[in-house]
Amino acid sequence: MDFQATLRPPAGATALEFLKEFDGYQNADPPSVGATHAGVRLREQDGWVLGADVVVPSGDPPYPTLVYLHGGGWVMGSPWTHRRLTAELAVRGLLVFSVDYRRAPKHRFPGAVDDAAFAMDWVRTHAADFGGDPSELLVGGDSAGANLAAAVLASGGGAGVSAALLCYGIYDYHRALPTLAGLLDGSDAESQPYLHPGEFHALRNDPRLSPENHVSEFPPTFLTVGEHDPLRPESESLAARLAAASVPYELQIAADAPHGYLQMPTHPAHDEALDALAAFVRRTCSPPDAESS
Repeated sequence: MDFQATLRPPAGATALEFLKEFDGYQNADPPSVGATHAGVRLREQDGWVLGADVVVPSGDPPYPTLVYLHGGGWVMGSPWTHRRLTAELAVRGLLVFSVDYRRAPKHRFPGAVDDAAFAMDWVRTHAADFGGDPSELLVGGDSAGANLAAAVLASGGGAGVSAALLCYGIYDYHRALPTLAGLLDGSDAESQPYLHPGEFHALRNDPRLSPENHVSEFPPTFLTVGEHDPLRPESESLAARLAAASVPYELQIAADAPHGYLQMPTHPAHDEALDALAAFVRRTCSPPDAESS
């Protein structure tokens, strides 16, 4: 809990080492879904095979379709680290494409954003192959994944998107870096691993890094963030920008919750936030009835 409330790993451990120890907790006893298709290949780019785990709900298709982008500070995580969370989303009626995008520092910006945008286009074409309804397309993610989802929308990739589901994300990369320094090993141009150092200053306010400044074309947006999340100001700032642009949105502040509570299955905020998200989807997209979890 201390790590999730500060985003600083304990002395003597890296964030990756620390989080690996908790995989058994974060992904224990996932709910039963209709089917899972692991590693569906979308393309190969720069030596990286872009794939997605497709998690299919129980019940009858067509399903509203979610392109989901996992968190991990742009350097960690994968569909595997988020396997329980994506199952929880599928139980709530969503066909989930959990995208295995390129990660830094081997693949720096804009590789992850380009992969997310490509995945959106691919899913528009192929959702029906898995029982999805391409007319009810959503995009979402948690933490750095929420940043990528918002980046796609801010840079013109939101055509036909019914809703955005953004969970404790980062909506201005440069502003958030001091908070993320313990996770990313630094906050200046040379130490941060996501941007090429020579482009660090020139990319300020780029919509792919600061999507909150480019929200006029966003679809209805669900935001959730923990009361004690050090990144809470990011979600509150994005909510203010959405309000100013007259974009329908809902901001849920999860009581007594740190960062990452959607992967804390025993925390009260876990079910509360997922149920609020599902209710938002029902109001926005009118999907088929979902199982209750």
